Amino acid sequence: MKLDRNRKLIIGIGSGVIAIILLQLYLAAFRHSVYSELETVDVLVAKTNIKPGSIIIKDSLTSIPQPKRYLSHNTIQQQDRDAVIGHRAVMQIDKGEPLQWTMLGAAKGSGFTSLIKESERAISIAVDNQSSVSGLIRPGDHVDMLGTFSFPSTSGATKLATITLLQNVTVLATGGIWGRGLQESEPYSYNSLTLAVSPVESELLTFASERARLNFVLRNADNIQTEENLPLVGWEDIMKIGNLKQIQHERNIRVIKGKGGE
Repeated sequence: MKLDRNRKLIIGIGSGVIAIILLQLYLAAFRHSVYSELETVDVLVAKTNIKPGSIIIKDSLTSIPQPKRYLSHNTIQQQDRDAVIGHRAVMQIDKGEPLQWTMLGAAKGSGFTSLIKESERAISIAVDNQSSVSGLIRPGDHVDMLGTFSFPSTSGATKLATITLLQNVTVLATGGIWGRGLQESEPYSYNSLTLAVSPVESELLTFASERARLNFVLRNADNIQTEENLPLVGWEDIMKIGNLKQIQHERNIRVIKGKGGE
């Protein structure tokens, strides 16, 4: 009898501990949900009524916080204020109305060149459905570029290896469609991406496009960080079990952090 009572006591204590753990997990998930609802981003709004054809100036803009989860890709954030100064309004923008990229035309005249910064160049790279992330890349997105090259080995034979050429590159156009205001959810086909790059980067990409198979990796809109010391990856790296285990270990950590909301 005493043994049964001890067993019941242990089971009761264990159940209580499990209940406490589950409650803590629930509360953590609930807090994360609440904080996500409250997170805001400063967006640009019209400080005065802006007529169609008017030039956007600094004094015609202000900013207000808006819930981040309800913003569309078209909404212009405070951090992009300098990018919209000098553009023309293509429609009536009422006082207090959040600015959208579709409300703006080109600055300093018209045409595609208005999207290119003074220190950059625009270059088009051929893509197919696979290399363009199934055609999901849109103007205004940021991508990384990977190239798979044939390298001569010490034995005289050639070997294949993949290397990251550039990170966080701005997409200016997909095919003939351009403008950050264009963020269609409906699929459409294209066979080239036009990118904003420096003169040196344009040389790099011109050579790479002639010598390598290029692939584009789509980035999160808020991720502007770049990775350092990314390795060149060849067949021998894939065959090293230790490398694969380390890659999977790092992926597991990212997945766990993602579930925790960090």
